[in-house]
Amino acid sequence: MAGVDDLLAGSADRWAKAERRAEGIADKGLDQAVKRYFTTYFPTGMVLLFVVGAGVGLLLFQGEWAASLSYLFAGIALAYLGAIAGGIVYNAKVIGPAVEMGRINVLMSLQPHEQKQLRREILGKIPATPEHLVVKRAAAVRERKGLATQLILIIPILELQFLVQLLNSRNSTWWWLIVLVGTAVTLAIAVPIREFRALGRFLTDTQQMLD
Repeated sequence: MAGVDDLLAGSADRWAKAERRAEGIADKGLDQAVKRYFTTYFPTGMVLLFVVGAGVGLLLFQGEWAASLSYLFAGIALAYLGAIAGGIVYNAKVIGPAVEMGRINVLMSLQPHEQKQLRREILGKIPATPEHLVVKRAAAVRERKGLATQLILIIPILELQFLVQLLNSRNSTWWWLIVLVGTAVTLAIAVPIREFRALGRFLTDTQQMLD
């Protein structure tokens, strides 16, 4: 019995440390920040930068129709640079302040099997339970922040890079290969989107438990 008691005491101590680290971690509007970026800032910025870039290309090539792809490349290149710079700035100025992250990873004190169980729960793969809810919510907030950064910094760049490669392809064999790779990238993008939404549902549902 002493061994069981020691195990229980060790588990309780680990969760107590995790709960102390979870204090203050909170979502302060991450949903709205991500939605605003992809519905307003990103599409508007891409369209404007593409038009400006294509216009510059038109001036450089003096309106030659044969150089029409060059106009597209100029527009996409400027949009590409804008996506990088805009994503970095938006992540630092808007996404970062939308989450109170805390100083230390709340899961650091937990054992691997405890972390795995917690992650399955916050991703909605198993039903949520009220035990250690503060730790679970803090972990969900931190992971969601990481996914939001990934969505804003990486996904637009991958899609624009795919478009550049598609326009640059002259060989029909390579064109189909690029399309297949682009499709695979698009499907892979669905994973962080799905996890971001699952974590949001977990936070909404568990908020009702706290209330």
